[in-house]
Amino acid sequence: MIRQFNYTQRQRIEQRQASIALHETDDGNPPTFSANLDLDDLRLPDDARLVIAASDGRAAMRFDWGTAGAPTPPPDCRLTEVPVNPTFRVMALDADHKILALANSIRPQRAAGRESLLWLQEDDLGQEVWRLDFTQPGHPILLVNRSIANLSATMRQGDDLRGPVLPAALRSILTHALIVDDAVPDDHEGDWSSWLGFVDGFYPVDYPSPNADGLRDKTEIIAWIDGAVAAFAQERFHASELYAKARA
Repeated sequence: MIRQFNYTQRQRIEQRQASIALHETDDGNPPTFSANLDLDDLRLPDDARLVIAASDGRAAMRFDWGTAGAPTPPPDCRLTEVPVNPTFRVMALDADHKILALANSIRPQRAAGRESLLWLQEDDLGQEVWRLDFTQPGHPILLVNRSIANLSATMRQGDDLRGPVLPAALRSILTHALIVDDAVPDDHEGDWSSWLGFVDGFYPVDYPSPNADGLRDKTEIIAWIDGAVAAFAQERFHASELYAKARA
């Protein structure tokens, strides 16, 4: 049954009030997750039902988490339907399924305690080595060809492959965010806020201002993207050193 939710006068659950950790395994079993909810400041009714939904843009799972007065994790938090790259929603609902409070697009913390901006996933890519998947707004996935032996492991373990791939991936991501999705770096609540905040950490350069009609020049945006990618490569990779090592 498809449920209709009423979003009227909902409260926003802040990131600090809902943290989710992803627990991956090395034995091929689906990952599980845990959640730490601190919703006291919202003053929700004690009997408001808490629900956590996990999605990967193609499939979704829903987990009942008790009530606002007594949050209770379910006995089984395995992500059997969304084992790779899930994002989460946290909802508080009344008896009529009206959403009283909501947090959208929560990226889980992984084992090391650090949020991953770019997820890596093996896929059938034909003769392509890698490709970006933009199915989930604000959460691109780096797809690598599963038919190439050790490709994903090589991508994770060293800069020999990441050096040429990641700056190009960043250029595509910023182009999609700023030109296709029309995001702006000073929007701290939008789908791309995490990515644009990440870029601001190494490229604190003013973004092109809109003209009198409220539009930004795409040539200036592309130049800004080029500058950000150059700064990223300069900080994270040194091409001359990488390729000198490769020739040695």
